[in-house]
Amino acid sequence: MNRSVFDFAPSAWLPTQDQKVLEYCRNMRREEMEITNENGYSVRVVPHPSSAVTAELFNWIRRSDVEDKKTVIVFPNSWRNIYTAAVQMCNRFNISGRNIHAFCMDEWADEDGNVAPISYGPSLGGRFLEEFYLQFREDLRPPLAQMHYYTNENIGHYSDLIDETGNGGADLIISATGWVGHTAFIDPATKKFKADTLEEFLTLPAGFVDNHRLTIIQNSMGYGSGDVYHTPCYSVSIGPRDVMHARDHLERHDLGFCGGYSSWERMISRLQLYGPVCKEVPASIYQLTKGTIYVSEDMARPIAPMDLIEF
Repeated sequence: MNRSVFDFAPSAWLPTQDQKVLEYCRNMRREEMEITNENGYSVRVVPHPSSAVTAELFNWIRRSDVEDKKTVIVFPNSWRNIYTAAVQMCNRFNISGRNIHAFCMDEWADEDGNVAPISYGPSLGGRFLEEFYLQFREDLRPPLAQMHYYTNENIGHYSDLIDETGNGGADLIISATGWVGHTAFIDPATKKFKADTLEEFLTLPAGFVDNHRLTIIQNSMGYGSGDVYHTPCYSVSIGPRDVMHARDHLERHDLGFCGGYSSWERMISRLQLYGPVCKEVPASIYQLTKGTIYVSEDMARPIAPMDLIEF
C-alpha cells in the first residue's frame, strides 16, 4: 500500500519546535555520533554506559584516596546498581572514601517549598545515603558531615555550599537526561529557571522548582509506581550555575523506564547531544563544558518512521 505524508506541528509544551533541528537529530547515524568538541565535551558509544560510569566513579574515588585529595562530586539519585558496585570495589580493594565530599543533585518538595526530609521513604537524599554512603565498609566510609543533602535551612545557599566546598565548583557532576531534556530538576518552562537569555540562564543557582508536566509523569513511573497523584509536583535542584562551575562532567544515556525500540530517550538524548545549546533543552548546556557522555548501542540505533519498524 502506498504511504501518504501526514505533517503536523509538535505540541507547544515540548522543548523543541524547530523541524530542521528535529530532522537533523533523527537522521544522525551511529558512525557520526562519537564526537569531541572544542570544550572537551566527548560522546562515546559503548555497550553498557552504566558499567562505564561505575568504573569512572570508582576511579574518581580511588584517585581521591591515592592522591589524598579532597574531591567534590554532585550525585544524581537514585542509582543503586552503580553506587553499590563502585563502593563494593572500594571495599574489596581497601579504597577509602575519606576525601569524598558529596552533594545530592536534587530532592522532592511540596507546594509550599518545604524540602522532603531524608526520613521520607522516596527521599532522594535518603536513597543516596543508603546506596552510596552506607555501602562503604565502616573504616573506609567518608565522614557523614561530608555528605550534603537538601534541607529547608540550606536550600537558599546550596550552590554557595558547593562552590565553597569545591573551591569555585564541584570537581565532577554525574548525571543523566530526563524526558523533557532536563538535568537534575532543571526543567524548562518553569518559574525557577525562567530567563530572557541563555547567558542569564547559565547563572541561575539551586532552588525550589515547579516541575514540568513531563517530569512529573516520568517520576510517577518510578517512585510513584504509576500513580501520578502520589508523585510530588515540586522539587529542589541544583541550577545551571552549578553545571557551569563544575570542572568535569560524566553522563550516561541508556534505555530506562520504557526500554525497547520505542523508548522516548533516543530523541531527547540526541537533542541534548547534537541540537543547539538552549535553555529549552537544559541538558544541552553540557556541550559548553568538559565531560564524557556514554551512550548505549541501543540508544545509537537509527530512528525510523513507524511504518518501517518490524514488530
